[in-house]
Amino acid sequence: RDASFQQCQLAMANFSNANCYGIEFRACDLKGANFSRTNFAHQVSNRMYLCSAFISGCNLSYANMERVCLEKCELFEN
Repeated sequence: RDASFQQCQLAMANFSNANCYGIEFRACDLKGANFSRTNFAHQVSNRMYLCSAFISGCNLSYANMERVCLEKCELFEN
């Protein structure tokens, strides 16, 4: 949660089922990374949640984004 990765080699990394609210990936190699069921949300109440992630300038080729909610998250130049 609230972690920051800049220019990191994270190819084939497994983030499956991780709590990644507020995470930041800048210019990282995420080729083939597994984000399946990764949680980018923070539940505020029974009916309300906030999503937060910043993924920019990253290689997301072959990354698994199965069942991931990236609502209102920043995805730029990937």
